[in-house]
Amino acid sequence: MPFRLRRDTRKWFQDISKDFELDFDMYYLCLVAGLAAGGRRSEVKASDTTELVDTFPGSYREKGRTIIALFLATEIERVGISKDDREAVHKQIRDLVDPRTPSQLSEIGMRQMNQVSYGGFDALTEEFDDRPRSLESFLVNFQKIIT
Repeated sequence: MPFRLRRDTRKWFQDISKDFELDFDMYYLCLVAGLAAGGRRSEVKASDTTELVDTFPGSYREKGRTIIALFLATEIERVGISKDDREAVHKQIRDLVDPRTPSQLSEIGMRQMNQVSYGGFDALTEEFDDRPRSLESFLVNFQKIIT
């Protein structure tokens, strides 16, 4: 199962997308916003998304495990599992991670991570008055949103 990007994400980022090396950059920014919002999720029909890749691309490849760890920590907290409950933590990880896949995420994990990215996009569009016009101003406001 691949990482998926909401179709409206490209339009919202259109003025700064030339500053991105990969389309995955947009996905990542939305994911971080969703994680910062406590794992905020949104359901989006597959027809309203585009397929990106099934593994962490480019420079994200070496950071993939860290991204997954942030996702797992957020999910464990979101569902209210105590970090001291080793059995419940391990079950959550087993449900979301599959080391045999290119992304290292299970189908459920990938679906949920995509939903967090969609929810992060919602959070961004709610916080910004308009779509970003320059990367510099976007990053200043983005940093404020995620902290």
